[in-house]
Amino acid sequence: MTLKYLLVLDFEATCDESKFPRREMEIIEFPTILYDFSQDKVQATFHEYVRPLLHPTLTSFCTGLTGIKQETVDAADPFPQVWARFREFMISHNLPSEPSSYAFVACGDWDLKTMLPLQLSLSAPDLPAPHMENMCNRWINIKTEFRKQYGMNGKGMAGMLHRLRLKLEGRHHSGIDDCRNILRILQRMRADGWEPPHSLG
Repeated sequence: MTLKYLLVLDFEATCDESKFPRREMEIIEFPTILYDFSQDKVQATFHEYVRPLLHPTLTSFCTGLTGIKQETVDAADPFPQVWARFREFMISHNLPSEPSSYAFVACGDWDLKTMLPLQLSLSAPDLPAPHMENMCNRWINIKTEFRKQYGMNGKGMAGMLHRLRLKLEGRHHSGIDDCRNILRILQRMRADGWEPPHSLG
């Protein structure tokens, strides 16, 4: 079945320059853009900040990298509540009932192969059942597809934008701005004849 929808996703997470345990990273920004690939049209956007619980105080490195302020995450809900609202967002667009109609798009495999499973594991005791984590198990690595489409390595989002002579819009490492820029790359690839792969990770 041809994919109708692509969901562009780019998490931001707690981090430090070197000493922060990777197994204790938590999602602090959860943005997703629902893109109708067949019509080249944005259908909806989900965007929430998340309050971390293991390390509630953001490091100066994290705030400097992402631009996310301490007061922003302090005012946000913890992950279980945000995840519940994301599930409702997916359900409201009938996506879980038609799993072959959509896939996620991320700049790499980290967001959905590493970070989301880690966060779901950390939050498991407080997550409402069913968790529905399998609704996020199909994704496209845009870096891989960019290399296939153009025969060159974009070396990350900024590199792909540069290769396509597109200017970075917004702030790099703002999750929602990164989603918008990844979508711009995706739309250019679509205009240049790209089609989503049949086999997905």
